[in-house]
Amino acid sequence: MDEPTSGLDASAAAIVMRTVRNTVDTGRTVVCTIHQPSIDIFEAFDELLLMKRGGRLIYFGALGPRSQKLIDYFEAIPGVPKIKEGYNPATWMLEVSTTACEVQLGVDFTELYAKSSLYQKNQELIKELSNPPPGSSDLYFPTKCSQPFLNQYKACFWKQFRSYWRNPQYNVIRFL
Repeated sequence: MDEPTSGLDASAAAIVMRTVRNTVDTGRTVVCTIHQPSIDIFEAFDELLLMKRGGRLIYFGALGPRSQKLIDYFEAIPGVPKIKEGYNPATWMLEVSTTACEVQLGVDFTELYAKSSLYQKNQELIKELSNPPPGSSDLYFPTKCSQPFLNQYKACFWKQFRSYWRNPQYNVIRFL
């Protein structure tokens, strides 16, 4: 009974990922949260931001072809077991970056990342992208709200009015 559902889920996930990839290919940035992806879905991503409990960063960088950059990063940590041939890199990465694994290895993945060259490259990129291009100006909005007060009031009033009359039985009971 479980198989048809998981097949449908995988098919739906593949459709979603094709849509995401098409959006990315237009030059837009897309941020996704994904839970236990298949190899095909995981490798459709360009970059990974991996955090541990408390929102502390463990890894942020490119996955690379067949997730090789991610694999190289974690396998370079002394004591981290090598990934087995054909094993899902997403599953392996989650297994080797657990708190239990940190305790067993006597490391803190957050500290390792903060001392890594990957972290330094990311910091340099942030610094570079934080400087506006020469000749550009700050964004300016002439008003705090995009619509005048009266337009906002009418929109809220109309929405409330329609919600009341969608359920006349409820309103009759309220009036009684």
